[in-house]
This record gives sequence, structure tokens and C-alpha cells, in this order.
Amino acid sequence: MKNINLIGPFWKAVSGGLILLSVLSFTPAAFAELTDAQVAEIPAGDQPIKFSHKIHAGDNKIQCQYCHIYARRSWSSGVPPVKVCMGCHNFVATDLAEIQKLTKYWDDKKPIPWVKKHDVPDFVRFPHKKHINAKNEVFPDGVPCQKCHGPIETLDVVEVQDPKFGEMGWCLKCHLTIPGVKERKKNIKDENGKLPFAMHPKGHHRPALTDCLTCHK
Repeated sequence: MKNINLIGPFWKAVSGGLILLSVLSFTPAAFAELTDAQVAEIPAGDQPIKFSHKIHAGDNKIQCQYCHIYARRSWSSGVPPVKVCMGCHNFVATDLAEIQKLTKYWDDKKPIPWVKKHDVPDFVRFPHKKHINAKNEVFPDGVPCQKCHGPIETLDVVEVQDPKFGEMGWCLKCHLTIPGVKERKKNIKDENGKLPFAMHPKGHHRPALTDCLTCHK
């Protein structure tokens, strides 16, 4: 009898079923449904589309890095491309006027001209990935977005919450709480002969977070 390989067709059927189940489980019913009248009550701000972090990150518990996909791997957190928005809004709240604005940007193949609110001077080096991935006694799971941006998940309209945002003293106030910064005993050279690291009393190597060149180009 000729051997028949059933694994391929079987796996295709199983994987197809899993994909279908995942799609069915991710339905608009899982989100708080809004009407145009309710959206109209959201403050407009100066953005081209009404985007409420409160609705997305607060009410619907969408993680920041689901949309800001570059934060953990790049210097910039990244403005979400329209493709990320349409990943949900292809089938979530498609009848809302604000979502139809989004869809038009998608159809026209144009980026949404969001107005940037959080910015630091060009001479300041701020790598998001270093902060998101930081793990130490103060931030065992990395620096949370709220540490710099405030309670972003409660805001309909994003504005800078701390008027001192991005100032050197504001940054140093946080950096000086990291164990090993004030207590460091000596600098040690890295493989390139540079001195970017500090020796923590417990023997851990920590960035020299108070050195000028840590933050300035």
C-alpha cells in the first residue's frame, strides 16, 4: 500500500482552525462601542483625528507598545503607522466619522499628520529602548511610560503633564535614584577603551548616568 502523508493536510486544517478561532475571539464586541454623539463629546485638541488614549489604553487596556512598536527596539517610540490603526479599525467602529477619516488616510496611502507633544532638544540623547528595557532595583520591569509621560491612559487629549519635562534637572532627578550612580567607586573601560560604565558597590556595571556624554551628543 502506498504511504499517504496526512500530516501536511492535518496541520493545515488545525492551523487554519486556530487562525479562525483567534480572529473570531477578537471581535468588536470585545471593545466598548461608541456612537458619533459620544465621540463628539471628546475634546478635539489640535490633532487631525480625535484619538483618545483613555479609550484605547485606559478603557480597552491596549498596551502602549502594541501601537508604539519601536519603543523597545529603537531610540524613538515611533508614531504608529496607519497600518497599525487599521489592524483593528478594519472591523472595529468602522461606521464612526472619525474612523472614516482614518480610513481615508489609509485609502489615500498618506500618513496621519499627528502633532507631536513630547519632545526634547536635538542636542539631547534619549533612547527609548534603553529606558523601556532597563531592569534594576528601582525599575525591575523597565521604566514605565507613565514615568515620563504621566497618566497617559487617563487622557483624552495628550498634553505634556509636567512643565519641566525634558529639562536636565528633571532627568537627573530620576537618574540620581538609580542605585550605584552616587555610590560608584570607579569607572572601568569597555572593549573600545571608553569609560561609559560605573561600578556599582554590589559589583554590577551600571551606565554612568550623570556623565554629560550619557545624554548629550
